[in-house]
Amino acid sequence: SISNITDDFHRTMLWGALWDAVREAELDPREYLALVMKSLPAEKDEELAQSLLDRSTRTFQRYLSDAARIQIAPKLEELCFERMMNAPDPGLRITYFRAFRVIATTANGRQKLKDLLSGRTSAQGVEIKQVDRWRILTSLIAQNDPEAESLLKIETANDHTDDGRKHAYIASAARADADSKQRYFNDYLSNPNVPEDWIEGSLWTFNSLNQLQLTLPYLKPALEALPQVKRQRKIFFVLAWLNSFIGGQKNPEALDLVKRFLKNNRLDRDLELKVLEVMDELERTVKIRR
Repeated sequence: SISNITDDFHRTMLWGALWDAVREAELDPREYLALVMKSLPAEKDEELAQSLLDRSTRTFQRYLSDAARIQIAPKLEELCFERMMNAPDPGLRITYFRAFRVIATTANGRQKLKDLLSGRTSAQGVEIKQVDRWRILTSLIAQNDPEAESLLKIETANDHTDDGRKHAYIASAARADADSKQRYFNDYLSNPNVPEDWIEGSLWTFNSLNQLQLTLPYLKPALEALPQVKRQRKIFFVLAWLNSFIGGQKNPEALDLVKRFLKNNRLDRDLELKVLEVMDELERTVKIRR
């Protein structure tokens, strides 16, 4: 009955308590998502809707089993798309568009993304900006959509700006093939010609959560490179590096690898603390999935 709570602050606090229960592995993430999907169509508070969608995206991408994700994906996509098209407030429609852009993984969902990209589909009050186009393309590439590469070539040819070249580099890091991953990892550690902000922006797309088999082999080299990264990069880059390489994993094998690395290697204390900080999320994810 949480949707019947009329006070926005009270309702937000209750949703926060439910999220805490998910994070402590006390509430099945499938039950949480079912309740969110039931409640969101009636939710008028934009800030709370944004929070619920952010947490639902994390739950969908990190906490569900593969089988549960396949089962839930069409329902979650349809909810976000329908609200993007029909929510009464423009701010809510934009909020649902941003969520849909991230969680669209089925063939039907990807086609709707391509329709938004081409202009065949539009939502009133939702402007598809250039950065949105690049993020849609990045999602399509990460999902290995059959049309993604041709669409990337078109967008690259149309956007000659510095930002366009940067976003093309970031999007291409999401390719689900071993040669591409190796080339990018070599760039990260050995190519001084690639700007640091390009590299930092591509770390998460490199470590796309649906490509664990391709990215897990880079977790140990990424940890071993920490002293070099600390020496050569800006102060906040190390945390971005760890958040992407450790945070881009969700299975026990990755958690065991990080623990063994800490046990067998002496890191500077600041690096060790950063690894422990980021590893906490991986531990939670493994516990919840188990």
